[in-house]
Amino acid sequence: MNNRISTLQKRMSRHGVSNLFITSLSDIYYFTGFTGSTANLFVTPDSAVFTTDGRYTEQAGRQIGSDAEIRIVQDYRKALTEIADKISSITVTYDCGLNEYEYLYEELKDVRIENTGLIDYMRAVKDEGELDKIREMFLCASDSFHASLEYFKPGIKELFWAAELEKNMKMNGARCPSFDTIVGSGYRGAMPHGIASDKIVEKGDAVVVDFGSKKEYCSDVTRLVKTGPDSEVDKIADIVYTALSKAKDAVRAGVKCSDIDAVARDYIASKGYEEYFNHGLGHGVGIDVHEKPVFNPRDHTVLEENMVLTIEPGIYLPERFGVRLEDTIVVKNDGCENLTAVFEKYIYDI
Repeated sequence: MNNRISTLQKRMSRHGVSNLFITSLSDIYYFTGFTGSTANLFVTPDSAVFTTDGRYTEQAGRQIGSDAEIRIVQDYRKALTEIADKISSITVTYDCGLNEYEYLYEELKDVRIENTGLIDYMRAVKDEGELDKIREMFLCASDSFHASLEYFKPGIKELFWAAELEKNMKMNGARCPSFDTIVGSGYRGAMPHGIASDKIVEKGDAVVVDFGSKKEYCSDVTRLVKTGPDSEVDKIADIVYTALSKAKDAVRAGVKCSDIDAVARDYIASKGYEEYFNHGLGHGVGIDVHEKPVFNPRDHTVLEENMVLTIEPGIYLPERFGVRLEDTIVVKNDGCENLTAVFEKYIYDI
């Protein structure tokens, strides 16, 4: 993991970035392995200083390697002042908080925002250790979902479905859900981000279940649960599944993200449902559940081997129901690895 700091330093030198102030805890974990709730990392081409407070003295000593100097502080602003006293300008990431930005501006005036994607690009391409951690969370998600199916019944709230699933994920090794669990039954399935609610799941509802488990890294998967027969749901599900399959078959290193999005979007449009697919096709997954790059019409990033992204087409019919099916894939030179292959199927009848 410590080699990542030296890789960042080399990239900074190539891009003419004299220093970088990092506040994102996900980025800090990526570079140092630190899992606490408060920290900063200040990197120059030949040094790295990690700052946290006394609550994390022992933890920092255990988690952070020799590539970063550890400084335990009582006053974060004083620590920033000490940095500012030694430099004339500073570069911050987009995650820099407004308070820190304003304070640095008062001290230096010359505060720049890093906009070349130095860190995003590094995090987008996973190493084998990262892939193993992601695979572990897909096994956790699969085991937890299948264990929950017997409790997924009509007549109870969506929140109860979500609670059962989240409990099982923690029992199977997750630290937390990757995001607020989505359980969208019946008309609520037409809300792409309709997190679980007080709505009762009715007999006959089609239920969109979108969830993930997280330890250090995330999983993300969507499956459809049917609580009764419905030929219209079956028709839409077949279109969505075919769009997913076509997009997945098109994935390989060297292809643009926007081109993968077009494969699924054009197929759904050919079936007359273009206006009902109203979001991007997918996104990167890693330490965070939403990372770069993304599958949408505007992202022209060229895929590289070991990028990890979701493919999640959907059709949402207002006031009726929605269908979304999702795989998460690892890009390979000749295709992709489907991490969600650990699930038995895409549509479950209960």
